[in-house]
Amino acid sequence: MLIVSASIGGGHVAAARALSEAAHAQGFEPQHIDLLSYTAPGFRRLYRQTYFDLVRTAPDFVDWLGKRLDRRPQEQRTRQERVMARLTQLLSRNLVWQVRRRAPELIVHTHFLPPAIVRAERYSIPEAVVVTDYAAHNLWLQPGVKRYFVATHEVAAHLQAVGVGGDRVRVSGIPISPRFSALESRAAARKALGFARERDVLLLMASGLDQGTFKSLLAWTQTLRWPLTVLVICGRSQDLIAVAERELLGYSGLISFLVLGFVEDIPRYMAAADLLVGKPGGLTTSEALAAGLPFAVVNPYPLQEEANANFLLESGVGFRLEPLTVTSYKLRRFFEDPPRRERMRCAAQALAQPTAAERVIRSLLDEPLH
Repeated sequence: MLIVSASIGGGHVAAARALSEAAHAQGFEPQHIDLLSYTAPGFRRLYRQTYFDLVRTAPDFVDWLGKRLDRRPQEQRTRQERVMARLTQLLSRNLVWQVRRRAPELIVHTHFLPPAIVRAERYSIPEAVVVTDYAAHNLWLQPGVKRYFVATHEVAAHLQAVGVGGDRVRVSGIPISPRFSALESRAAARKALGFARERDVLLLMASGLDQGTFKSLLAWTQTLRWPLTVLVICGRSQDLIAVAERELLGYSGLISFLVLGFVEDIPRYMAAADLLVGKPGGLTTSEALAAGLPFAVVNPYPLQEEANANFLLESGVGFRLEPLTVTSYKLRRFFEDPPRRERMRCAAQALAQPTAAERVIRSLLDEPLH
């Protein structure tokens, strides 16, 4: 089994790692490779940077382009799409070579780009696609894919409506770390992290936020008068850490702020929290649901994150901090309303799919692709 991801954001890679862990638990020896590690360096930089630059500086254009590409969702490619797939394949010759060298019996994709590249080579290797958001854009649909794994029955209904046979779609949830299947209690997590048991905990996930939005979010959060512990997780971004430390310098209110960089123990931090504030990536959304954690959505990217945000709001699990000037007001309304908090927590737990990775692997074992 070869699992192919693409390191554009962390979610696609995290889903692939979760699948690898689940496969190992079933006695497999899966191989996991990152598409962008086998592309031309110029293409790698262009693909990563251009996407994030566009969604931050020209979100309306990205939204327009994405919706235009999604006007007639179907698996059959147009001539222009075939040309683009061929061009991408030429820029990714090393991936093609890796597939040939490893000769897998099955390929599982957690990003929409690798299937187009592999398909251009006309291999006879069966392929499965794991959609890592709460919507399936047309880019995910590729001729020849034997099985699609999706987050919800609504996404499955969409795929069937645009011509994908129901026998090729499985509702699995989005693969996340197996640690979310056995989370400790909130009290135990807080004790392990050294947090006061009686104080509410807000988990602010800063990854993906631009510095201006992050700065404003911190400023408005500081105006909240509520005894609260705020964990600010900045990931590997030294710039975000510097912004947080600068903005919080001299603060002396009721809130206790703790600024962290990259942390390995996200499941424990989520288990300890009462509310997550951040961007609704597919994996982050799924992890929050598994932790029974209500979600305050900040500045979602067009298309996939907007779809994830809509899913959270429609399901009664989230609310939007928009505009950021209402941050303090909305946070206080949440924390001072225990019945609402409990309803949102229960709604999240009802939607949780912590064993999604295991479901995908079991499906591939019990119903082999041909």
